[in-house]
Amino acid sequence: MKTSSLFFILVYFYTVQCVAVTTIMTTGKQKPDDASHDYFIGLLKLALMETSNEYGNAVIQTVPHPGQERVIKLLAMGEFYDVAWTGTSNARDIKLHKVPFPLFKGGLGWRGMIIRRDTQDEYASVKSIDDLKNYVICQGSHWPDADILEHNDLTVYRAGHFDAMLQMVVLKRCDLLPLSIFEGQAELALVQNSFPELMFYQELIIRYPLTMHFFVNLKKKKLAQRINLGLEKLENSGQLERYMQRHSLTKNAFPLSKFKKAQVIELQSTEIVSKDTIKHTLKWPKQN
Repeated sequence: MKTSSLFFILVYFYTVQCVAVTTIMTTGKQKPDDASHDYFIGLLKLALMETSNEYGNAVIQTVPHPGQERVIKLLAMGEFYDVAWTGTSNARDIKLHKVPFPLFKGGLGWRGMIIRRDTQDEYASVKSIDDLKNYVICQGSHWPDADILEHNDLTVYRAGHFDAMLQMVVLKRCDLLPLSIFEGQAELALVQNSFPELMFYQELIIRYPLTMHFFVNLKKKKLAQRINLGLEKLENSGQLERYMQRHSLTKNAFPLSKFKKAQVIELQSTEIVSKDTIKHTLKWPKQN
C-alpha cells in the first residue's frame, strides 16, 4: 500500500472518531403544557456541552413519557431511557444511579402552594404543622412529597395527573397543592385560563429536605459522572445561576430575598440528603 493511501485512511478513521456522537435518550413531555420539561432538557444539554472535550459530542432524543413510575421502572431495566429526572427517594437511590448535583440547587422542597383565590386570607393564620392538619393536601400519586407529608401526619389526597390535582382544588376536595417556588408559578401560568379560580400563594412556605436529580441506569456510571461534571462546571462558571434566574420556569423565584417575610413551616423527611447535594444547595434567606 502506498504511503499516501495509508495516510488518507488514517485521516479518515481519525475524523470518524472525532465526529462520533453519543445519543442520549430521555423522556418527552408529560403533558402538552409542561413548563419543567424545557428547563431540564436545557440543563442536560448544557451539561453535555460542557463535557464534550472530555467525553465527545452528544445529542438528546426524547421518547414519549408513560408516567413517572413507569419511567423509573424502564430506566432501571435499561430500556428506552438513558437518563431521566425526578425527585429523590431512598427507594429510587437503590434502583438507579443518582447524579448527586441537585437540579434546583436544593429548592425542590421549598414549597409554595396552589390554592383557591377566595381562601387566601385564611392562610395568614397558619403557623404550624398542627394548623396544616386542618387541610387536605393534593399530591401526585408517585411523588416522594406525598410520603413526606403523610410522614408528618398530614392528610394527603393523591392524584395521577397535574390537571386532576388542580381540579380537585377547584372542587374543594383538596385545599392546596404544594409546588416548589422554582416551578409553581410557571406551571400554573400555563393553565391559568382553564383554572382562573386558582393562584400560587407564597406567603406561607412548607419546607422539607427534597431534591431533584438526574438518574441513570446502575450500569451507566460513566454517564452519571459526565452529567455531574458538567453541572459542576456550570455552577463554577456562574452559568447555572444565570440559567435559573432567566428561565421561564424558575425566574419567578428570584430574588430569593422576597421570601424573607414568608411564614415557613419545617417538615421532617425520611429521605437521606448526601453531603455532595448539601454542598450545592442554595441558602434560604434569613427571616426578618
